Amino acid sequence: MIKYLAAAKILKKHNAQVDNITFYLHYRISFVIFVVSAALVTAKEYVGSPIQCISRSVPTHVLNTYCFIKSTFSVPRHWTTPIGDGVAYPGVSAFNTDDEKVYHAYYQWVPIVLALQAFMFYVPRYLWKSMEGGLFTTLIAGLDKMTMDDNARHKKEKVLSQYMMNHLHMHMNWAIRFFLCEALCLVVVVGNIYFTDYFLGGTFLQYGTEVINFPDMDPNTRVDPMTRIFPRVTKCTFRKFGGSGTIETHDTMCVLAVNIINEKIYIFLWFWLVLLTAVTALWLVYRVIVIVSADVRFKLLQARGRWAGRPNLDLIAKKCNLGDWFLIYHLGRNMEPTVYGEFLKEFAKELENSVSTLERKPMLVGS
Repeated sequence: MIKYLAAAKILKKHNAQVDNITFYLHYRISFVIFVVSAALVTAKEYVGSPIQCISRSVPTHVLNTYCFIKSTFSVPRHWTTPIGDGVAYPGVSAFNTDDEKVYHAYYQWVPIVLALQAFMFYVPRYLWKSMEGGLFTTLIAGLDKMTMDDNARHKKEKVLSQYMMNHLHMHMNWAIRFFLCEALCLVVVVGNIYFTDYFLGGTFLQYGTEVINFPDMDPNTRVDPMTRIFPRVTKCTFRKFGGSGTIETHDTMCVLAVNIINEKIYIFLWFWLVLLTAVTALWLVYRVIVIVSADVRFKLLQARGRWAGRPNLDLIAKKCNLGDWFLIYHLGRNMEPTVYGEFLKEFAKELENSVSTLERKPMLVGS
């Protein structure tokens, strides 16, 4: 089992970085969920062979390979027929040529699709890291660690303060790129819901609600959505030449053991994707509020940098735009509160000195 959870190593704590709960749920948690799901589907020690078809006149390995490649099917009119009344399993019974048939070919692609979806959840993170270019790690320069001596720490704080002064109001594009990657997270999760629905033949959108409502349905007419979407027994038609050269048709049953795992994976994914969509949407609402409200930004900065004192925070909030605030705020998320307070004091001092210098310049010109 451990080898299937090896992808969980991505959950380990990384170095200082610009991050939030939405990014974490997408590029770490969701990525691991989909990778582990893909691994479980291919874990033969849990489900055995993905398909086993029954026939006395066709070699088993030939029939299994054929039905796995060509797909199997169910007969919808037998989904509600009681088992034993000519029905071996819901959807598995004799059928007429004009009967509706539902084909099941998805199981061939489940591991590949799950792996593809895992990487889709990593795309916003990858794009951000590519555009960010390591700026944040360079700026913080080890201030997220409390191992340095006081002199070295104060020197780094002064260098960081001088950088902020020299590049004041130059971080707006940097922040906007991050906001766009956050918005892309919502596009990815909603896109995955509809992509999964398309992949499963239009049955995924209502899958979770149908499973929840199933116990309350009429026992005489209800159809277990897990049985309908992920049947464990299906039918397969195999044709071959007989001894006289005529076509022989073999109607066989196939056991899809892999659907024992698939049905549980996809019910979990349904609830996870719905939850992730809600969390991501709420986070984007919060992000919009932060962008448009300077008061909210100040409250957030005050909560992080209370060690710097109210006058210093007021000066920083007055002189910095949205991009500067975003960088300074995330510096605080990666520093110890006392170290962050020291940096904000140093930065406020630099801002105050620059204001004093600008105020003295007209006097110097006049003299």
